Amino acid sequence: MKIRYIIFLFLAVMLTGCFSDFEPDIESKPVVCINANAKVGETLDIFVTRTWRWSEYRTSEDRFTNNDISLKDAAVTLYVNDEVYAENIPFSEWTDDELWWGEEKKMLGYRTDYVPQCGDKIRIVAVSKDYGSAEGETIVPFAVDIDRIKIKSDITEIDYTGAICYTGEASLEVFFTDPDDDMNYYMFEASLNNDSNYPFYSTGYFDFEMEPLFTEHVSPLESIVSETYGYTLFSDRMIQGKQYPLHIRLEGIYYTIKKDDKIDDNQSNVALTLYSLSESYYKHVISVWQSEDGVTGALGGVGLADQVWKCSNVSTGAGVISAIAPSTIRVPLSRIVSE
Repeated sequence: MKIRYIIFLFLAVMLTGCFSDFEPDIESKPVVCINANAKVGETLDIFVTRTWRWSEYRTSEDRFTNNDISLKDAAVTLYVNDEVYAENIPFSEWTDDELWWGEEKKMLGYRTDYVPQCGDKIRIVAVSKDYGSAEGETIVPFAVDIDRIKIKSDITEIDYTGAICYTGEASLEVFFTDPDDDMNYYMFEASLNNDSNYPFYSTGYFDFEMEPLFTEHVSPLESIVSETYGYTLFSDRMIQGKQYPLHIRLEGIYYTIKKDDKIDDNQSNVALTLYSLSESYYKHVISVWQSEDGVTGALGGVGLADQVWKCSNVSTGAGVISAIAPSTIRVPLSRIVSE
């Protein structure tokens, strides 16, 4: 028994040590990085930067907002369906608050007046005198409509002085029909929108954990040890050509009306959006999850497995050119609390 303790003590000492930061002497030249997401119905913005070493401590936001890495003098050409749509697009600066959840930030990139349409083939070429050239392409997917919504609510009515509050939770089944063709990729999004003209605000939050398609990329082991919350991407490999209901829960509902009003006088609503994704969008986001939250990525980060690289469809391996096509329906919150 004493020998066993001595062995454990020896191993503990041998495996204990100090560490310090160091800069690996790896020769690497920055290359051109292109990021662009073509959304049907919105003008296309293109972000052209250089790559950077990890020790520069850049964040993912830098590809949109950082002066140091933005390539302001690149020659950028946009091709649509194999024809030049615009070339020598000028570098621009503008402010954007949608991307940053209401916080206004200065954006740096190449703005176009091109509005993507379903089925368009988009190719972007960027040439820098200092860092060389890069290019990539994607196909804008076709939107898939939401067919119908099935609602099951568990709501309690509370009578206040001057107001009535409906509180509880609801299960939503969001039906759509997957086209019976090639592999399709999707992302789901839900939001609660208040009636700005009504005196009472409605609240509620969405739980996506009931839907198995949102974790189809997660192995049984990863479902135990990895972070899976917040991912609502999925493919059609389990539902190809079929109608399918996504299972969503709306919890913490508080919907209030004035006592003399009708239940639907408060126009608050739930927006449900099904995005059709380009293959490049889907593969990039899944590779980000595998790199940052998957088991293989975690092991690769400590040298116990091959490194997981983020997927790119740009010729330099830096950035992603993607496309999405949304289909949105709005469901009155009054309908949800009354069913």
